Amino acid sequence: MADESALSGLRSLSLDDLTRYKAVVNQSQRICWQHYFPFLFFASRKDNNEFLISEESGSVCIYWLRQEDVGPRLHLFLLPMPMNVAVLKSSLARCRDFNHSKRATVRLVDEEDIGVGASIEGASMVLMCSEYLYDPKFYRSMSGGKTRELRHNLAKVSALGDVEVRPYAPEDAAACLILLDEWWELQKSKHEAFSYGRYTKTCLKRAAEFDPSDLFGKVVLVNGNIRSFGFAGEMRKGLGNLFITYSDHTIKGLHHFLICRLLANMEGCELVNSSRADTAGVQHAKEALSPISMHQVYRIHQSST
Repeated sequence: MADESALSGLRSLSLDDLTRYKAVVNQSQRICWQHYFPFLFFASRKDNNEFLISEESGSVCIYWLRQEDVGPRLHLFLLPMPMNVAVLKSSLARCRDFNHSKRATVRLVDEEDIGVGASIEGASMVLMCSEYLYDPKFYRSMSGGKTRELRHNLAKVSALGDVEVRPYAPEDAAACLILLDEWWELQKSKHEAFSYGRYTKTCLKRAAEFDPSDLFGKVVLVNGNIRSFGFAGEMRKGLGNLFITYSDHTIKGLHHFLICRLLANMEGCELVNSSRADTAGVQHAKEALSPISMHQVYRIHQSST
């Protein structure tokens, strides 16, 4: 049985938190893709997958209240911002209290913060994934062998003739949802679960609630029909987030075409994070975009005595 009193002082993440959240993210060097506020906001569902926020001693903390096989469990989703060891320790204690467990986790820790584990007794670090980082200015002029496949794919789309790119509008939601369902039917054998689809649908409905600097969308029409859509935006100063991208994969090169258009809108950023690759096909597609570097993300497991 979870200890509900351990949730005291926590509340559901809301749009009202965006300004304060970005202020503390801008004080950090965090790169991990999941620090992007629209992801946290759209992925939070009150039934069994809710992100909660609190502020302690000037540090903002994001928790993940998650329904698991054994019941509801509370995890610290990100390290406190700004980082504060005392706040981290109290946050992990809160999770242990709620879960009635000697164990607690920080779900996502940037490689830049890997030393934090040494300050927590009983902590161990586990590598979770590597994320792809791009230089958005690179795509102004692509040359050399590394971009041969990308240039070839973009040329295929240009040869289609009737191709239009325009900003996403709320009235595009229905067509994008149809494309999303088509994508899932073709791709479901490659994915264990379509978890991304849930927050994509929420994004399509509520994207207009965000300032375009934080979240903007584009749709690509082929012969007058939406066959690709995506969303991106600023995660913090100098760092963009390639958030959502879906395309009709029967049209060769279309997905790279969409991504390059999204990246072109973020040339004011030094880097753009495109998250991890869950399948071999996604890995190949991301590597064809010539990432400037890879960023490692860890998890902290802590056991109290």
